[in-house]
Amino acid sequence: MPMLVSAKATAAPLRSNLLISHGSASRQTSATRHGGARTMSHGESPLDLLKRIRARSGASLAECSQALKEAHGDPRLALNRLAAKGHTGGRSRYDETAPLGSYGFDSYAQRVVDTCVQVLEEFLRPDDKPISAVVLHAQLGIPVSLVLVHGERGLAGNARVSVDVAPDPGPIPLTAGDPDPLLETFRYRFGFQETRPDVGLFDEEPALYWEVSSLPDSLYCLEMIRAAAFLARRLAADGYRVAPGCVAGYARQDLLLSDEQDQLALVQRQLKSLLADPEALRAFAGLCYVSAEGQRKLVELAAGT
Repeated sequence: MPMLVSAKATAAPLRSNLLISHGSASRQTSATRHGGARTMSHGESPLDLLKRIRARSGASLAECSQALKEAHGDPRLALNRLAAKGHTGGRSRYDETAPLGSYGFDSYAQRVVDTCVQVLEEFLRPDDKPISAVVLHAQLGIPVSLVLVHGERGLAGNARVSVDVAPDPGPIPLTAGDPDPLLETFRYRFGFQETRPDVGLFDEEPALYWEVSSLPDSLYCLEMIRAAAFLARRLAADGYRVAPGCVAGYARQDLLLSDEQDQLALVQRQLKSLLADPEALRAFAGLCYVSAEGQRKLVELAAGT
């Protein structure tokens, strides 16, 4: 296992070419802001663009050409028109009336803790030396797949216990590159993504994406830090010796996040910056939490209360 590097939660530059209009969920793209439609990528011929649209939609070149003409040269709008007619390239059709759905970070965190407690009972003894660190590790993915318990040397030493775990992640993507219909639907409905979910991203870099420095990933990381802390408390309540100041963290690859307050501050800054629209904020809270309490606390965090 690679050495863990502790890191503070720092916000990377927000990647977005979309603007959320305050007080509504209307879409306003960089093209409409600047008065012109996007066309081909630099150096791309009209035929190459049509071929890309055909590959994405599954429509014929003639249908793609007509859709692009009707969209006044805007390839994303053309793809949306084709998807509305059923040309989705095999992707499931987007239903604009369907509920948004939820990752359920809160319910997943509980499954993680319950799973880890059950597994660790086979390896820990009440008379062991105090536990100095508990780390939930995702290895190369996003969901927790390994739990590490460190002894008296803390994170500087090898883990006393290292056990694979597999709590059900539900709709949380397994890796950052996996399709994520929940996030794509949210981004489309609230102006962070121009293309429909059944089209997928097409030359876009939305502000919301799965990376530790961005929402919703930064919020997920916060909940996993909290889950690790809750796991340490559960172990102490079950009679295992847990050292005062036991480190609780979430790790991915060789990055360790263990400062809950620092992570909380990052999430709050991102919520204030990206989700100023109350309707979008409430929907995002529902996207991330299944419980009314979790949703309420996220809205309060964004408001600074």
